Amino acid sequence: MPKSGITILNDIPGNGPELKKGDRVRLLYDVQFNRGDFLVKDQEVIWSVGSRNFVAGFRYGLEGIRPGGTRQFKASPHLCYRDAEVANIPKNAVLICNIKKVELIV
Repeated sequence: MPKSGITILNDIPGNGPELKKGDRVRLLYDVQFNRGDFLVKDQEVIWSVGSRNFVAGFRYGLEGIRPGGTRQFKASPHLCYRDAEVANIPKNAVLICNIKKVELIV
């Protein structure tokens, strides 16, 4: 069950065990605003699960995902940037994250 403030919109399970804190993964993802404008598109990154270099909404939305899975979720402002204006992100923005690829790096 997702944390309060995370709404799963689409979830296709992957293979193997759920990712756990400390796992290194390669992610391909988009982030867009609720109104449809993209913040980032086709961004690829190597990430250690649980590290704080993403907003809480992104980290919490990935909980329970498995390698090979895809997921689209909505993250409420209180798990993202709240009422702060950051770069091109308006105050109280709802973000929609589309995780297109999850690959475990061993």
